[in-house]
Amino acid sequence: MATSTTKTATNESATESGAPFTEKTVSAAHEAIDRLSERVAHTEERLRGAASQGQESWSEKQEEWRAQVEGSVSGAREYARENPLMAAGIAFAAGLVIANILRR
Repeated sequence: MATSTTKTATNESATESGAPFTEKTVSAAHEAIDRLSERVAHTEERLRGAASQGQESWSEKQEEWRAQVEGSVSGAREYARENPLMAAGIAFAAGLVIANILRR
C-alpha cells in the first residue's frame, strides 16, 4: 500500500513540477482511454440493438410457427370429425409404416 501511495505522490509531484514528458504521457493516456471508452460504448449500443432485434425476430417466428401448428391440428381434428373411418384408416396405415421402419 505504501508503494502505491508513494508512486501516486511521485507522479503528482512530477506533473506539478513541470515534467513535460510525464504530462504528455498522462495526457495521451487519458485521451486514449477516452477514445476507447467511446468506441466501447458505441459497440455496446450496437450489440444491444442487434440482440433486441434478434429476440423480437425470434418471438415473431415462434408465433408464426405456433399459428401454423395450431391451424394444422385444428384442420386434422375437423377432418377426423367429418371422416372418422378415413381418419382411423390413415392412422392405422401410418402406424404400420412406423412399426416397419422401427423394426429394421
